[in-house]
Amino acid sequence: MTTSDKRITLAVTGSIAAYKAVELLRLLTGDGYDVHVIQTASSQEFVGAMTFQALSGHPVACEQFDGGGDSVFRHIDLANADLMLVAPATADIIGKMAAGIADNLLLSTYLATGAPVVVCPAMNEHMWGHTAVQDNIGKLRRRGVQIVNPGFGALACGDAGAGRMADPVEIVAEIEPVLAGQRSTDPVSRSDLKGVRVLVTAGGTREPIDSVRYITNRSSGRMGLALADAARDRGAKVVVIAANCAMERSTNVRYINVTTAAELKMAVENEFEKCDVLLMAAAVSDYKVSDAEPTGKLERKAINYLQLVSIGDIVSGLKGNGNGRLKVGFSAEYGENKRERAREKIREKGLNMIVFNDISREDIGFESNLNEITIMMPDREDVFVEKTSKRDCAERILDQVADLLD
Repeated sequence: MTTSDKRITLAVTGSIAAYKAVELLRLLTGDGYDVHVIQTASSQEFVGAMTFQALSGHPVACEQFDGGGDSVFRHIDLANADLMLVAPATADIIGKMAAGIADNLLLSTYLATGAPVVVCPAMNEHMWGHTAVQDNIGKLRRRGVQIVNPGFGALACGDAGAGRMADPVEIVAEIEPVLAGQRSTDPVSRSDLKGVRVLVTAGGTREPIDSVRYITNRSSGRMGLALADAARDRGAKVVVIAANCAMERSTNVRYINVTTAAELKMAVENEFEKCDVLLMAAAVSDYKVSDAEPTGKLERKAINYLQLVSIGDIVSGLKGNGNGRLKVGFSAEYGENKRERAREKIREKGLNMIVFNDISREDIGFESNLNEITIMMPDREDVFVEKTSKRDCAERILDQVADLLD
């Protein structure tokens, strides 16, 4: 638990994910934040105001004129915060925020506040992917609003896909750097990669055993896609080579889908000469099956005798960076001397930077929205980033990339 004098205005809209806002409020108050809650009328169909009042210790604000006295200035009072957090945010609210509409207390508060604003969308996957919604998200981002992208999974409508509100723990990890002044939401100050061509690899490759089975790893692609989104939001022109990534895709990013390490290698080689920065976040298989059966299915007993052959390192084979091109590697290590092994890869692979993380920990890394990393560079002190969201890790990595480019 931390002690804080920071004040947060938490705005809850009419989504089934409103129940997550209860847990979010509990985490924020537990960390010592002074939280004041706004609820739209439709959100009260899912969670009553008394729940939020009991947890926050403050009356819940619902309507502009429901408080009597000086309530005509209620939106000004609520706007006087260190952060405004909209969670969950429906497509309707996002659209009205983008259009500058102020037909309820929440929207009036948004237009009146000078504080950083963080929005956590929650909706059906088809709504989230709709061009209109993505255009509105883009408008908000360009104005400095921070978007905590929804996750992928089971939705209330019965479908499975992108659209479910991010986990409350992840949201808290996203907003803490903003409240601490470690991350700016001003779009002007966050354009340090404008025009930079960034190539990102994400996900994990698959090496076939036969037409049914394959060898792979646990990489979901979250770190790579977080880097891509963060670079795009800082003005970069981004290409992502995605190896078996099942997560949602963002607008204004070009994607190249690959499956195997050989396909990833070919795509990287084709795109490398066109980029200024390579962020090699994909988990590439170290081995492949020497006698894979591409068109059939091997008998079970045959699989007991698979012969594996090593796959060469992709980054080491790339031509150097004499023209200012940066190569950033990632090193997921386990066991003793893991930091030393990661550092040695800088020399072996000819890297400008390597991002190390400890995969022996179950609370970060693979299949998690959180990570804890150390950024290593030749002739510079290591930069340690304590456990936080992968988006925040991405921002810290790009801070160093921007500094190296300068």
